[in-house]
Amino acid sequence: MTALATTLALVASLQAPDPKTLVDQKYAEIQRIVASDKTDDGVRTKVTAVLESMTDFNEFGRLTIKKYWAGLSPEQRALFVDRYRQLIHESYVKHFKANKELKVTHRNPPIERKGKVLVQTNVTSGETTAEVDYKLHRPTADGPWRAYDIVIDEVSLMLSYRKQFGKILKTDGFDALVKKIEDKVAEKRAER
Repeated sequence: MTALATTLALVASLQAPDPKTLVDQKYAEIQRIVASDKTDDGVRTKVTAVLESMTDFNEFGRLTIKKYWAGLSPEQRALFVDRYRQLIHESYVKHFKANKELKVTHRNPPIERKGKVLVQTNVTSGETTAEVDYKLHRPTADGPWRAYDIVIDEVSLMLSYRKQFGKILKTDGFDALVKKIEDKVAEKRAER
């Protein structure tokens, strides 16, 4: 590694926030959005951008269909990750509404194990409180932390979808899975 590359890697790692700070920064962004945006659709669009900036959807997708991932072509993987990303967006952003006070607290200090970190939060929006936990990793050794699973009220999105998707892949195949995800996304959008 050249001196310049080493210096750039060091600067990048120093600038990347630790997992707790990352989650706190993202919630601060969401709090500003919720407080300032006048429509629920506007809130959802902007919160989706925040989720994009902190999530490793490739790893989320790979871990969700773990044993089937290797059998997919690069095109199928890309298609699956794209559709799954949309489903996660819809599942996550529905919890945020315009002009609802949003309060975030941490239940415990971050838990680090084997290069991965769990950040546990309580999120209160209006009268509703939910436990929202983020499982984070670094996709590259010197890169920023990214979420690869979100656990809402003790239900892991990754594990919940793994069970559902595994059944569909086993019985009906990849195309049927993509179609079911697309239908579910359309259904969630119609519920707005």
